[in-house]
Amino acid sequence: MSDPGESKDPAELLDRIESFIPFTSFTLPERATGSLAELLTWWWERGSDLRTKQLEITQGGFDLGVSSVNTAVDSGFTLLTFHNDTVVDPVVIRAIIGLLTRKDAWQVTHQGSGMSDEFVMKQIADTVDLMRANRDKRSESRELAQLDSTGTIDFIVGALLTASARKTPVILGTTCELAAALIAHRLSMKASGWWRNGSTSPDRAVGQAVDRMGIAPGLPLGLSDDQGVGAEISLELLTTFT
Repeated sequence: MSDPGESKDPAELLDRIESFIPFTSFTLPERATGSLAELLTWWWERGSDLRTKQLEITQGGFDLGVSSVNTAVDSGFTLLTFHNDTVVDPVVIRAIIGLLTRKDAWQVTHQGSGMSDEFVMKQIADTVDLMRANRDKRSESRELAQLDSTGTIDFIVGALLTASARKTPVILGTTCELAAALIAHRLSMKASGWWRNGSTSPDRAVGQAVDRMGIAPGLPLGLSDDQGVGAEISLELLTTFT
């Protein structure tokens, strides 16, 4: 499932990403229907032996994301997800999603449980300001990753591009990951053939990002906790049925 290579040069990574061509030699279990059948089909079109790895996102940005995926793939892991304990500013996440999906701030804002109207209105206003200040970076999308001072988004961009270059599927689980995926997709539209989202969500930012990239929206769970639960459930189902 992978090609050797340790390059951290973004241009070289982009050159190595090929258009996705699905494997077709597989048979779905009889009891696999609906969204489960869709999930299994997505996996078997991209993989064979299932060995999952949850990548820990650490400070270090793009290059560390590249190295982390190379290490995982070289160790024989065939399907990746992310885990992140760092809190990324939600305004940054939603500004990136808004800019790269060409949506207004209110179209990528979600009023979760316990959020007051006043808090949400301030978040929209702050997102509007950040989007206005960075509209010129749409064409240089990697610069948008620098809006996140933690380096988390840049790490995921490097990881996603490397995974695609090495033909290794990834299941995304949070709006932060989707923001990074949009940047990676902007750099190489071929890369997103190796990704899917973990779960559907009432969060409009999730729907906008998924639609823009044309990736599978995920299991129809309607999750809005932004904790990667959809990705975890997807892994559990794949482990059970493969």
